[in-house]
Amino acid sequence: MPAKVVLRKGRTGKFTFTLEGPTGQILATSADHPNLRAAKAAIASVQKNLSGASVDDRSASSTVAKKTTTRKAAAPRKAAAKKTTAARKTAAKKTTVRKTAAKKTTAKKAAPRKAAAKKTAVRKTAAKKTTAARKTAAKKATVRKTAAKKTTARKTAAKKTTARKAAPRKAAAKKTTARKTTARKTAAKKTTARKTTARKAAPRKAAAKKTTARKTAAKKTTAARKTAAKKTTVRKTTARKTAAKKTTARKTTARKTTARKAAAPRKAAVKRTTVRKAAPRKTAVRKTTVRKAAPRKRVTAS
Repeated sequence: MPAKVVLRKGRTGKFTFTLEGPTGQILATSADHPNLRAAKAAIASVQKNLSGASVDDRSASSTVAKKTTTRKAAAPRKAAAKKTTAARKTAAKKTTVRKTAAKKTTAKKAAPRKAAAKKTAVRKTAAKKTTAARKTAAKKATVRKTAAKKTTARKTAAKKTTARKAAPRKAAAKKTTARKTTARKTAAKKTTARKTTARKAAPRKAAAKKTTARKTAAKKTTAARKTAAKKTTVRKTTARKTAAKKTTARKTTARKTTARKAAAPRKAAVKRTTVRKAAPRKTAVRKTTVRKAAPRKRVTAS
């Protein structure tokens, strides 16, 4: 099982990740990241650069540096202790704070170890359960195989018994099928004979139908021709009558127009002569009537 990176979210809302080995042992821990994106980016950079990382051993130099730093720090502390007691008190307080911080760091370091131990215990219990489940499954599979063998034996015995019982049934079924096939063959022969007779009679019927159809068509054509001839004769007679009427009308109109043209100057001349002759007669008659009427009026007045 290869190593894996475990990402967690703390109580403060910051994200951290740890590098765990195949056994669940914590190999490395990361710093706190403000958000999930930054934590994933740090994991990606670790995965990218971890394969080609080199080892820089500073264990010896770190111990020497620690000794020198402690010596340098001890001198001012001693001087400060000699000068004032207050400095000692403050140093004691700082040491107590450092001890509490060390205790907290040890507790923090021990927490993932305990969690890893719990995980390993859980894994072991899960493995035990899986092995027990596998054993029970194997037992069940063996029981099923034995039951399947018994069922196959029962099925073979049942098949044999059914085969024995089915033998007389098959013979009876064969006889019935033979009877049915013979009946079907006879029926098929009869139907084929009927079809052959029908096929032979079909062209005769078709020829008879064609001849009757031709006769009816000929009758229809003769009737149509007669009706067409009658219509043409009627049309010709009507055309002749209308043409004769039109010619007579034209002749009468021509006669009337010629008569009018000939009579018009004669009538005008007669009217003129009659007017000329009648004019002096009317004036003479008027004069005589006036002369005769005057004395009569006088006599009647006296």
